[in-house]
Amino acid sequence: MGSSSTTAAGRRRARTSGRLLLEYLLRYKWRYLFGLLALLGASFVVMVPPIVLGRAIDDVSAGLGGGRLVRYALIVLALALFESALRFASRMLVSGTSRRVEYEMRNDLTEHYLGLDQSFYLQASTGDLLARCTNDLTIVRDLIGPTLIDAARSVVMLAVGFAFMLAVDVRLALIAIVYMPLIIGLVAFAHSAAERRYLAMQEQFGELANRVQESISGIRTIKAYAQESTEIATFTESNREMVRRAIAWNLFTGGIWPLMIFSVGASTVLVLWFGGLDVVSHRITIGQFVQFNAYLAILAQPLYASGWVFIGLQQGFGSFKRVAEVLLAPPAIADPPAPTAAEHRFAGTVAFEHVTFGYGDRPVLRDLSLQIRAGETVAIVGATGAGKTTMINLLTRLYDPRSGRVTLDGVDIRTLPLESLRAAIAVVPQESFLFSESVRENIAYGRVGAPASAVREALDVSQFVNDIEQLTDGLDTVVGERGITLSGGQKQRAALARALLKDAPVLVLDDALSHVDTHTEEEILKRLRDVMRQRTTIVIAHRTSTLTSADRLVVLEGGAIIEDGTHAELLARGGLYARFYRRQLLSEQLEQERAQEAAG
Repeated sequence: MGSSSTTAAGRRRARTSGRLLLEYLLRYKWRYLFGLLALLGASFVVMVPPIVLGRAIDDVSAGLGGGRLVRYALIVLALALFESALRFASRMLVSGTSRRVEYEMRNDLTEHYLGLDQSFYLQASTGDLLARCTNDLTIVRDLIGPTLIDAARSVVMLAVGFAFMLAVDVRLALIAIVYMPLIIGLVAFAHSAAERRYLAMQEQFGELANRVQESISGIRTIKAYAQESTEIATFTESNREMVRRAIAWNLFTGGIWPLMIFSVGASTVLVLWFGGLDVVSHRITIGQFVQFNAYLAILAQPLYASGWVFIGLQQGFGSFKRVAEVLLAPPAIADPPAPTAAEHRFAGTVAFEHVTFGYGDRPVLRDLSLQIRAGETVAIVGATGAGKTTMINLLTRLYDPRSGRVTLDGVDIRTLPLESLRAAIAVVPQESFLFSESVRENIAYGRVGAPASAVREALDVSQFVNDIEQLTDGLDTVVGERGITLSGGQKQRAALARALLKDAPVLVLDDALSHVDTHTEEEILKRLRDVMRQRTTIVIAHRTSTLTSADRLVVLEGGAIIEDGTHAELLARGGLYARFYRRQLLSEQLEQERAQEAAG
């Protein structure tokens, strides 16, 4: 639907939300042009019947025959049909096109969401982003559809109507619009205040949507801690604030409608008074007086509508500003202008060269350097906050280092296309995410169309194959939102199978077996050893079995590497790793004893 030749990246070069909106509309300029021409034609046609009516009244007053009245009636009927056809064509062209523009905007917004970096999502709320993609875009569609039609119709009809009124009598026409400068001034004065109130209402709507989303996503935790009443109270307060802001907006804009009604009434009184005197003094005929009042009645509708148009414009432009805030937000992590092409499959040599990085003012990694050879398995050990996961985030370019560089096969990853870089790395995070799709689709997510033999091998290595038989529809079982129907261990094994099936040269296991029992972990590690020999593997783990399977161990403390060597070498040194290993070994022994006692 619509032109797709202009890329999203090119569209984001727009400097303002107004230019961005204009770019969307210009793609359908001919549809909008013909729609507005049809509207202009209808506005002229609707001004003709009062002329016919005026002449008919003057003919009747002059005592002319009824044959003319029949002719006048047929002319008015034909004009009404012609006007209806033009208005229908105008509304279909403009409103139908607004649906297409909405479709393109929603696609572009979703595409842009997926291209934005991690730092953007740290500052944004899910509910607010959903509100911009749904509620705000619906209001924008009304802006460029029905509201645009009504705005154009009001402006054109008022201009054309005033011209026809001038043709009847200049003095009466000026009397009829004597109040207009006051109304224009009041509307202009109210513009910025109305926009502030509307944006405040939409921001609270996003907060409300976020509260609902969090309550639904966290329903297990809410029920486990019996916090239903607390959540209801919090939501009620947020909902009350939403109502307060909505009432403030409605009270402010509600004055527009009575103002328009009063202005039309005042204009009618003035025209009746001065026009009646003109008829008595024979300045104008009765037919002209009726014709003039007919124009006034016709113009009452666009005047009334202008109040709603003002509200619609405030809502539409306010909502588009919220949408444009996202569309115009440049991603901090993007493809380089002239990316380095990967001529062959990466071998998997990873290096951190004097890397410094921090999420805020406090650095997490300090001048860190590490070389990982292709095919080597390296385990990263350290306390919480030492920077282990941060290293993975830098390797996958979720963030870029403040100084230093990360390389893959000697190439700075910032010079590589993001798609090529991330295709070379398979990550299994501690908190595994599964989509609300079938098990098969989740496992094949990184390699759509993988052969059944490869899927079976990945399931076998991850030890998820036995669980498949217990699921209702096997591999075709839909796992529910975020994989809610699976246990933590099952989700981790499904995520591991997904990473293995991807067959990337670099495999990252970020505490990926923390929810798996000890026996299953040992079975997985046995099968993983062959896989690890074929690719570079970076392991973040705490269990002793996982640590001892690594070729090398790197110990982080305070964002710097303080120990580097094999398991035996680090134990012999008796440093931080040796102490950590002994504590972990003791903890696992106690855990096994408790499990045996519980089983006995």
